[in-house]
Amino acid sequence: MRAFQSRIGGPVLRRFADPQQILEQGMAFWSSRVVLTAVEAGVFTELAVSPLSEQELMDRLGWHPRATGPFLGALVDMGLLRRNRGGVYANSRQAALFLDRAKPSYIGGLMELSSTRLYDLWSGLGDLLRTGSPGAEEEHGESEFFSSLYGDQAALRNFLAGMTGISTGEAMLIAKRFPWQRFRTFVDVGAAQGALPVRVALTHSHIRGVSYDLPAVGPIFEEYVESFALADRITFVAGDMNEGPLPSGDVICFGHLLHGYSETKRRELIAKSYEALPPGGVLLVYDAMTDPGRRNNLISFLSSLNIMLEMREGFEATTTQCSGWLRDAGFVHIKKRHLIGPTSMVFGRKPGRLPAAR
Repeated sequence: MRAFQSRIGGPVLRRFADPQQILEQGMAFWSSRVVLTAVEAGVFTELAVSPLSEQELMDRLGWHPRATGPFLGALVDMGLLRRNRGGVYANSRQAALFLDRAKPSYIGGLMELSSTRLYDLWSGLGDLLRTGSPGAEEEHGESEFFSSLYGDQAALRNFLAGMTGISTGEAMLIAKRFPWQRFRTFVDVGAAQGALPVRVALTHSHIRGVSYDLPAVGPIFEEYVESFALADRITFVAGDMNEGPLPSGDVICFGHLLHGYSETKRRELIAKSYEALPPGGVLLVYDAMTDPGRRNNLISFLSSLNIMLEMREGFEATTTQCSGWLRDAGFVHIKKRHLIGPTSMVFGRKPGRLPAAR
C-alpha cells in the first residue's frame, strides 16, 4: 500500500490497480437512482419547456431545498443537465432528445419501468443464484408473467412504454439495415406499443404491418400508432401466439419476446413462423443476445439475469444458438447483425421466392 502513496510510482501503479472503478461499479445504484428519480419527476420534460432556476424547479416539483442542490449538481456532472453562470438549468442535448416525454424519441418509459419495477426486483439476485427461481411476483406459484401483467391495464401501459424505451433505437436501425424494400407486409408478434412497426412504416412508405398480440394491448397500440398518423398502414390483430397458427406476412418479427421462454417454446414459435411465412419470406429475431465474437457482452449478461428475475424460463441466447434454431426449422441464408448496445438481430429466409407482383 505504501507504493500507492509514492509521488513517483503511485500514479503509475494506480493506473493498473486503481480501486476507483470497483467503487463506481459497486455504488452505481447511487447515480442510477438519481436518473430514475429525475425521469419520474418529469425534470427533463419541465426543462424542455424553458430553462429554470433551482428555486423554480423546487416550486414546480415540490422539492425541499436541502437535497435539491446536490441532486441537480449530480445531473449536471452526469451530462444530463447544463447550468449557466446565473444558476439556471437546461437539458443537455441527449436529455432533450431522449428524456422529454413530449418527444417521439422519448426512452424514459424504460427508466420509469426500471424505477417502479426492476430496481426492487434486482434485490432478489442472490435468491436467483441460490434457487434459479425468478423474483417477480407474477411468476410465483401457478401464476404466469404475461397473464398476470396483462390483467392490470395501468401496469400493462407502463410495461409497454418501457418496451418502447428499450426498442426505439434498435427499431430505427432495423428499419434502415434490414432489406425491407424487398417485402410488402410484415407481422410483429408481441409488438408492445409498436416501436418497430412505426419506425419501419415511417422509413418505408410502401410497407404495411400488423401487430399480433393479446387483446388488452390493442387500445394502447392503436393510440401509439395513431400519434404518428399511421393507422391506415399499421393495424392490430388480437390473438395468442401460443394458440393456433400465426398470421401470415412477408416478414415475421419476434423482438424482445423469445428471451422470456424455454428453448423448447422458442423452437415451437420459430416453427410456427416458418409455417406462416410464404416461400421467400423471412423470420427476424432481435434480442439482447450474447455474441461469442464480441469482446464485451456485459449488458447482454445483465439482460439475461434480468429476464431470469422476471420469468422462470427466460434467458438471453447467443446469436449462434438463435441461428441454429432457425437453421433446424428449415430457414436458409441466415445472417447475424449487431444493432446497438447489447442487441443483435438474426434473420433467415424460407426457401423459395416471393411472387414478383402482388
